[in-house]
Amino acid sequence: MAKAPASKTMTETYDRAVEEAVDLGLFAVGGSFERFPGAVLVAGRNGMVLAANDSGAPIAALLQRGANEDLRAAVNSALAGRAAQINPLLLAPEDGKRTVGLAYDMAVLPWGSGTAALLLGRDITLERSLRAALIESRQRYKDLVEASSDFAWETDASGRFTFVSAQGALGYSAAELVNAQALDLLFDSASDQESPYAPFATRIPLQEVEMWVKRSDGEPACLLATALPLTGMDGEWCGARGLCRNVTAERTHEAALAGDRNRERLLAYILGIVRDEMDPAHMLHAAASALIPALPATGASIYRLDESGDMACVAQAGTLPPDEIIEPALQRIAGGEDQVELAVASGALFAKETRFQEQRNGILCLWRSGAIGPWHSEDRFLLTEIAGQIGLANRQLVRQQALEQASSTDPLTGLLNRRCFVEAFQERYTRATDRRAGAALFFIDLDNFKLVNDTHGHQRGDMALVTLAHILREQTRSRDLAARLGGDEFALYVEDISPAAAEQKGHELIQAAAGLKDYSGAPDRPLGLSIGIAVCDPERRETPDALVERADQAMYTVKRRGKGGVSLAPFRRPGRRRR
Repeated sequence: MAKAPASKTMTETYDRAVEEAVDLGLFAVGGSFERFPGAVLVAGRNGMVLAANDSGAPIAALLQRGANEDLRAAVNSALAGRAAQINPLLLAPEDGKRTVGLAYDMAVLPWGSGTAALLLGRDITLERSLRAALIESRQRYKDLVEASSDFAWETDASGRFTFVSAQGALGYSAAELVNAQALDLLFDSASDQESPYAPFATRIPLQEVEMWVKRSDGEPACLLATALPLTGMDGEWCGARGLCRNVTAERTHEAALAGDRNRERLLAYILGIVRDEMDPAHMLHAAASALIPALPATGASIYRLDESGDMACVAQAGTLPPDEIIEPALQRIAGGEDQVELAVASGALFAKETRFQEQRNGILCLWRSGAIGPWHSEDRFLLTEIAGQIGLANRQLVRQQALEQASSTDPLTGLLNRRCFVEAFQERYTRATDRRAGAALFFIDLDNFKLVNDTHGHQRGDMALVTLAHILREQTRSRDLAARLGGDEFALYVEDISPAAAEQKGHELIQAAAGLKDYSGAPDRPLGLSIGIAVCDPERRETPDALVERADQAMYTVKRRGKGGVSLAPFRRPGRRRR
């Protein structure tokens, strides 16, 4: 068997001697590294591990595999006589038993006159894990603070900010807030300063207390604050610490919803009152009355505009301002403006047009005294909604009046018809007799009217009737009743008139109707008037039917005498009754 080369035999002998020396001197009882609290390894050339204690086993495995270039370089440096360090040396978990890798601070020293390297390692796995956990917890705390609040703060015993989170708050930078008086941010700091519930100076723990503060631009902001009092070593109060979250947007949205609900409630209340009234006139009065407590307002009035722009008040409630205040606003609306607001020392006026199918038909006018205050956007929105309903009610009122007029007036002449005249006459005559007032009933008949139709046609006859209606309107007062009873028969009822004045009025009518001769069917049979007048005696309780009968008999008296005149009916003798 051939011998091995001398150099190889010497190397093996040397390495074996080093290994034996390590085994006997380093780790034996009483050896140099018996009680070393960390990893100890001896490595030779090419990273060969000559010896290692139990703590160094993971490092030995890493070095044996040559998996860490920094560690092999450090060993070669020690074999060359130079010390080296690796801080830290990280070992990834590989055996499936550990979930966290190991970490060491390594010192690599020359050993055995440069024939080996001594590796000393301090296990810093726990320390590194704790440091990482601390960093993570601090980041987690920071993230949670930022996620749960808009800013964190701390105040001292004088109420000044000693700390504000880096992002600042309320439009201020952190530098602007530090050393600033915290209570100056409150809208009413004078009243809140002594309160134990003021978060910036609290002496008791507070949880989500709402407070209103001033932003840097002067606008209000609502903060939800959670705060704790701070105490010193001796238990004395020395400030507060807390978190604030800006909830202005939420409160603004809640206020808007509350405003919407309030508007809906008031609108439903007013519309309910309007719907309960079937009569349009009563409907408008009910709406005006309901607006006063609902808004609130001092007075309300509703006007109707006709096609010519004439304005009439159709409903009123409460107390309105003098005409010199209200008239300019009404004229501006009538002139084309859709909304007018006037503020004077005594109050505020609001006028809004009403429409139906894009056609202006009225004005809603509200007055609010100075004690109540000015009009706000909520009021304007509500009144705009209500104005739409008022416009509908105005339209219904116009239609109702048109229907009433059609049912109570003669379509040709525009005077009252027989039915409406009889109802109105009986009601007013009863009131007149109750208060012992004089009154007169005129029965008017056109003489020779049939000949007009026969000669000139019915159109000419209608023109004659319309002309007579015009004469009656001109010769009577607005409170007098004028009617066409049918055909060529007319009636007139006048109150507060004496027998002599009534007879004079009859002759005035005859004179005013002289122009009717132009409509005559023949010169020898002129168109004229026969008028019978019955004047009531205030001392006698004559029935309406009896007055009608006397006026009718007086008119036929004129006919029998040759037409074209006036006859005043005599009073009946007591006890005599005509069938």
